[in-house]
Amino acid sequence: MPDRMSVGSKILLGLFPVVMLAVLGLAGCGGGNGGAVESNADSTQGSTVQALAEIVAPSTQNYTTNFDLTEDPISEGGVWRRASNAWTNVRTANGIAFGTNGTADIYDDSYALLSGFGPDQQAEAVVFRSPSLATGVTHEVELLLRMSDDANNVRGYECLFNYFGGVQIVRWNGALGDFTVLPTSDVGRLGRELVSGDVIKATIVGNVISAYINGALIAQAIDSAITSGQPGIGFFTRPGGNSAHLGLTSYTVSSN
Repeated sequence: MPDRMSVGSKILLGLFPVVMLAVLGLAGCGGGNGGAVESNADSTQGSTVQALAEIVAPSTQNYTTNFDLTEDPISEGGVWRRASNAWTNVRTANGIAFGTNGTADIYDDSYALLSGFGPDQQAEAVVFRSPSLATGVTHEVELLLRMSDDANNVRGYECLFNYFGGVQIVRWNGALGDFTVLPTSDVGRLGRELVSGDVIKATIVGNVISAYINGALIAQAIDSAITSGQPGIGFFTRPGGNSAHLGLTSYTVSSN
């Protein structure tokens, strides 16, 4: 998103439906005997199904990554996705996730989304900042909540964290460049520039969206326009900046 502030290990329980389909497929391999146990193999199969059911049954969905693959765009085995549209890809290399926008002076944030999460979400990430980052040029890392996308639109909430410690909560309304900066309570800035190792967090519960740095609440907004969607990550820089100079080294998200 724009220079708004100057103007103002992986665990995927969220794939529960997919795993359950595999479980059901196993359970359906017994033939036309009405589910009767006919062999030791069938007995072992039943134990496997029960064990899988115990693993995937929790109602809380989680995903954690240290971005240990080199990918453009980020995929991690198909977990991350982005519609083919006017926005840009997230890349990963050397244990860092970062954006690819910035060659054009438009709102083509880089983003990637997960799937299978409920509407109340909590995301946390660790910041990477290059010593070579060009100060005076917008660089943002973003935690995305309740996002949805297609070939022409992206909707959801962005909690942006600017390199100089500013925080804003923004609603993406759909079309490229159509966004609303939401009024927020609390201070709206850290009081210093972001450094490598800072922990950023964003939560949405009902219509309350909150953004934190190192456990301190920095900004909070109330908005009821978007009630569902998926979590994700995003990045933005202006021409003259380098998207790889402000990134994330880990990310974890959960929902109920």
